[in-house]
Amino acid sequence: MQMKFGKKTIAVIAAVILALSYLVYEYVTNGPFFGGMALDSLSRADRLALKKNIVVMGVDERDGDTGRSDTLFVVMMDPKSNNVSLLSIPRDTMVKIPGRGWDKINHAFAFGGHKLTEQTVEEFLGIQINNYVVIDFRGFKDLVDAIGGIDIDVEKDMYYEDPYDNLVIDLQKGRQHLDGKTAIQYVRYRDEEGDIGRIKRQQHFMAAIYEKVTSSQIITKMPGLVKELLSMVKTDMPLTDMAKVARAMNTTMKEQKGLNMAMVPGEPVYIDEISYWVPDMTDLRQLMVDMQGATMSDKYRMAAEKFEAEYKKVVPDDKLEVTKDEKTDKTVKVLRKTTAEELKKNGSTTDTKKAPTDTSKKGTSQTKSGATSESQTSEQTSKRSVSLKIINCSGRAEALDKAVSMAESAGFIVASTGTGERISSTQVVATNTDGWVVSKLSTLPFSYSMRISRNPDASTEGIVYIGEDFK
Repeated sequence: MQMKFGKKTIAVIAAVILALSYLVYEYVTNGPFFGGMALDSLSRADRLALKKNIVVMGVDERDGDTGRSDTLFVVMMDPKSNNVSLLSIPRDTMVKIPGRGWDKINHAFAFGGHKLTEQTVEEFLGIQINNYVVIDFRGFKDLVDAIGGIDIDVEKDMYYEDPYDNLVIDLQKGRQHLDGKTAIQYVRYRDEEGDIGRIKRQQHFMAAIYEKVTSSQIITKMPGLVKELLSMVKTDMPLTDMAKVARAMNTTMKEQKGLNMAMVPGEPVYIDEISYWVPDMTDLRQLMVDMQGATMSDKYRMAAEKFEAEYKKVVPDDKLEVTKDEKTDKTVKVLRKTTAEELKKNGSTTDTKKAPTDTSKKGTSQTKSGATSESQTSEQTSKRSVSLKIINCSGRAEALDKAVSMAESAGFIVASTGTGERISSTQVVATNTDGWVVSKLSTLPFSYSMRISRNPDASTEGIVYIGEDFK
């Protein structure tokens, strides 16, 4: 029997086929119908995937509460060379969490566990995440106890109380043998350095763990520890892949005497008395291109610029105020109005850390936990120095000599100096995202505001602009 189709019937069939094609395309590319495109409009297929990328979450899972990812980093392994690098993501990093709005990235785990964290990190970094690893802080504690504790140079006296977390940190400065409980106190301690200080301690902690697990006293016990160690983590990685990553990290640590660790470029900003790390998206995406061994395409560059523009809407430069932290005497940026309400409307954090208030008091000094002592006690710091260019923008000739003297006394190499147009506040710029360099720059013994801005052509690792406020 011959079937006849009218023009209307053909149009309906064509429409159905087009609709199905669109839905299949959206499913494959993760389009708006299936969760929405990222702010940069890149599909998952457009994200960088030249390396095996593993997002690692150190979480604090309280009873009856999902918790938050207090520690967050991405391990990137080159499948050809087996070289491994690591990107630390500050827990206060401001991101757009899918379905939740602007918030701190560590809240993604509380909202949707490792899956939402993976999606958030993918869209934020512009790379494809292949696997996840979740380690509860109780797992960190058990890990340290299982290997018999670790030895760490505690940089300064550390005391901190958090009734909500039922947490009390009380560590003394100096060489310490830490068990699981005290080691986690060291990792979680938070002071005036904010996320930069925490990431520095996390890197110090990982180095101590690596040193211990590769020691002869542990290697002989490793077969019995493997099962216990595996019970401490949740992951979708097959055992064979975990072994490959472990071997690659071991090789990289031996050949390079440490992992290549980078930080998300950006700067700290207080928004309605809440601290955020506001990333520089164009710098971050260039960093991802470099770390992935890729080439910056026009599409990827334009996507980064679009993402950067979205941040500027939320944190506009012309609405940022510069003020002083009365505890540390360091300059910080504060956003007090307008966009803070937009953050709340879209599901922002309710953390209670207060923004510093402006102060004109003279003679304010670094606290007892000031960074100068860190440079004297840190074993890693003693291995190398950071080079600086110091530019005098204070209008006072004597300020340059004083700044040079203070920097050199703190262990920095002043490679060059110069003069520039006057600015009111002293600024320190890290010209690369190396976590160790950023941590070292945070130890400069005078008041300043700091940002991380990648500049591969810079002749020094840091640039100091001496402002009128320099003392």
